[in-house]
Amino acid sequence: MQKTNKSTLRIWDTSQVENFALLFNKLLPKIVVEVNIDKNRKEKAPVWQFYTKNFGKNTDKVKNQVKSALFKELQSYSPKEKEKRLIKQLIETYKENRFKELKLKTGYHLAVGLGLPSFFENGLTLHHIYGTPYIPGSSVKGLARFTFLTKVLNIFPFDGLNEIPSLRLKNEDEPFKELVKIDKALVESKDFKEFHGKVKELLVKDTPIEELEKFYYLFKELFGTQSYRGRVIFADAFATEWKFKVDIMNPHYQEYYQSESDQRKNKEEGLYLVGDWHNPTPIFFLTVDKDAVFSFLYKVEKPKFNLKGEEVDLKKLVEELLKEGLSLLGIGGKKGKGYGWFEKENKNPKTA
Repeated sequence: MQKTNKSTLRIWDTSQVENFALLFNKLLPKIVVEVNIDKNRKEKAPVWQFYTKNFGKNTDKVKNQVKSALFKELQSYSPKEKEKRLIKQLIETYKENRFKELKLKTGYHLAVGLGLPSFFENGLTLHHIYGTPYIPGSSVKGLARFTFLTKVLNIFPFDGLNEIPSLRLKNEDEPFKELVKIDKALVESKDFKEFHGKVKELLVKDTPIEELEKFYYLFKELFGTQSYRGRVIFADAFATEWKFKVDIMNPHYQEYYQSESDQRKNKEEGLYLVGDWHNPTPIFFLTVDKDAVFSFLYKVEKPKFNLKGEEVDLKKLVEELLKEGLSLLGIGGKKGKGYGWFEKENKNPKTA
């Protein structure tokens, strides 16, 4: 890396950068790349210069080459020992404060933060201090909560979670619509009586009141409500071992999707019809590759909970919720395409 002033900084070797978040979010325009301007001319310069020059009819071609060169650099990035050491120290600090660590490995690519602003079309969630990929604690809690609710309502076929009560919806054809109503009632109700009054019409008539009570109080202790603080604190999940992988989405009918509905009805305008004559628009984006190891951190205050005469280990239940949710539902973007799922049983990492 050539160190001068800010305006002339040039990065010739990205392996010298010790914080990937800094590289991805701030330094990409400073990376020096070499591209073919035309058949007879190559040029080597920082990325920002290629974006400020006009190369005539070759402008788009040059910019595509620049992006390809950048993605090649990013995919080849290896976590530095300093990055690993700092994130390990952070995790140890959490554990010293009675947080439990659950290590799990990605089963496929992970894409968290695709909608974040970026030099490219899509972003990636990276810790701004430590540089490592991470999953926000709010997302982890949201997954555990969604797993809990869908297990109670028998929407997905989870293997474990036997401590969680089972309820039947009256309208099983639209389970997610009913789930939203029940979730709202859980959060807004001040006590079980109020909650029961709001949801009794959503459930079958023979629903045991004991099961409904277990559901309400277990949810309340785990996740809290507007008037009650839950016992579980979910921290961010940090990658401790990882590689990056460049992936692609390739929309074929860009003109059609960007057109208005009334334009699509115009049969004389072929531009607004779905057809093989449209040019595909490849969009490259960065993901965390499979086999990355993440440390999920959570803290349970008073983990033993007496639920109607039955003792429930909330710490164990949270671990099961995370394992089941991450292995079956996944987390992050593009889950419908198979992204974001984790292996339930991790052979190498150990749960701390």
